[in-house]
Amino acid sequence: MVGYGVAGRLHERLLSALGFLVSVVDPLAEAPDTGAPRYDRVADVPRDVPVDVWSVCSPTATHLETVAQVLARDPAARLLVEKPVCRPGEGAGLTALLAGYERARLVVMNQYRHAEAAAVLRSLKKEFAPGYPVSGVRVGFGKDRREDIAAGRFVDHDYGIFGYEWLHMLALVSGVLPTGVYDRYLLTDPAEHDVRVAVDPELTSTAAHETTTIDDLTIELYSTIVGPDAHPLVPAPKWMGPSPEGAESRQRLVEITAGPVRFTVKLDPVTLLNGTPLARNTHWLAVEGPDHRSEWFFHDSPMDNALRWSMDVLLTGPARPEVDLRPIHRISRLAEVARSREGLPPTAQPHATPSARL
Repeated sequence: MVGYGVAGRLHERLLSALGFLVSVVDPLAEAPDTGAPRYDRVADVPRDVPVDVWSVCSPTATHLETVAQVLARDPAARLLVEKPVCRPGEGAGLTALLAGYERARLVVMNQYRHAEAAAVLRSLKKEFAPGYPVSGVRVGFGKDRREDIAAGRFVDHDYGIFGYEWLHMLALVSGVLPTGVYDRYLLTDPAEHDVRVAVDPELTSTAAHETTTIDDLTIELYSTIVGPDAHPLVPAPKWMGPSPEGAESRQRLVEITAGPVRFTVKLDPVTLLNGTPLARNTHWLAVEGPDHRSEWFFHDSPMDNALRWSMDVLLTGPARPEVDLRPIHRISRLAEVARSREGLPPTAQPHATPSARL
């Protein structure tokens, strides 16, 4: 485990539950409670110690360097890298690096790529709105991170607001859109559509609302890291609903519209109308039509799904997995658009074309 912050500890807990013995590479961290060893640097890990998987949970700015250090130690390394996989403009460098290590494998961690919510929405759309195309997709992720940031948690000055939850939201968009439409969406230029961003001198940006139209399909994405108190020019859209009160400020919502029917999933955390919080990884689903409304709850752990899938691909998969860099290029372009519209300096490194893949 390279990096033992919040993400690293979560990875360690879940991987330990799967039977892995997890060691830590982090000069500032204490050794895991399991008694597994801790090292200051990748180079300090003894070469006679077998490592099945390197889980890179350090800050984004260190990812490319860390991957290079791991591959120099083990040319056939299996790497699980937290999102974002690299900084803006580093995609070409990552591509070139991996090209020099043909036996290595790398998977980018994005838990919502493996959320059951997308599959459930697709299935219900076929049942309750057969024959209607998807006409609208909305994804909103909100959280008040100000207390975490004040305590020294990660602040993304490269991507701004787009480096926190936007890749998760893109993963959910890819899961609910018809085949091929997501590819077309990624090829659109955000500068030609409606992108509003709340800029902050210390946090780069704190909220964003993107609306993109492709033919008769409208895609909306909204995110905030300061709760509902974002800049008045970028208010939380009404479809996000009221922000939850109390210590848990997260909102994670996915909505699709097909014909006269609307399908909505509120992802964990879910609270009942009387204020009772439901068990972790419990999600709420509703289908609303002209003469029909149904609600369900279902249980699913996207993080557990993603880790199990990643371990399977890295350790037993028959082929080297492809690393799709298009979402990184998408948020890089969004960050550039936000900076240009606010008259801020551009990012230090240029973005690559949105069709690039590894």
